[in-house]
Amino acid sequence: MASFREENSFVPNSGKVVFLGAIAPNLDIQAFAKSLKSHGWQASTEFPLPLPDNQALIFQQRNVYFLLTQQAYNECLHWGDVAIAMAGTATEQFIGLGKPAIAIPGEGPQYNPGFAEAQSRLLGLSLILVSEPAEVAMQVRSLFTHPDRLHLIAENGRQRMGKPGAAQRIAECLMERFFSQ
Repeated sequence: MASFREENSFVPNSGKVVFLGAIAPNLDIQAFAKSLKSHGWQASTEFPLPLPDNQALIFQQRNVYFLLTQQAYNECLHWGDVAIAMAGTATEQFIGLGKPAIAIPGEGPQYNPGFAEAQSRLLGLSLILVSEPAEVAMQVRSLFTHPDRLHLIAENGRQRMGKPGAAQRIAECLMERFFSQ
């Protein structure tokens, strides 16, 4: 996930770009850190957003920050303006917030081309499928230069995924039906 747009991001008028890496707890976060370092990212203690995860790893290149966290997934969902996704449920959660996701189907058993295609039918224009990672930057630029498209994506995501709190509403409905007998 990334926060790009100054007018809507949590880093107003700063000229800073923030990449948010919400890494699954069962993955080795140090492998991600090693990869970032090999591409010129420097470890940093500075971060332009409030950090809810004291174990998060922060990296910086000029005015660009990269956060790796295994505990602040919810914050990443809310801070991000666009997601680069290779996951099922996480992508749907992000889109449900009215935000676009760009997905790269892989060769693995989970987020493969068949699953991605089925998910794109569920999520409609809010999910943008690309075949190569090199296409992501072009899609991000396109999104932020077409505000009308972002508005349609926001409406589509909320309509397709519904209002927050579905689990609570389902539990209340079940309890009502169970105890009314």
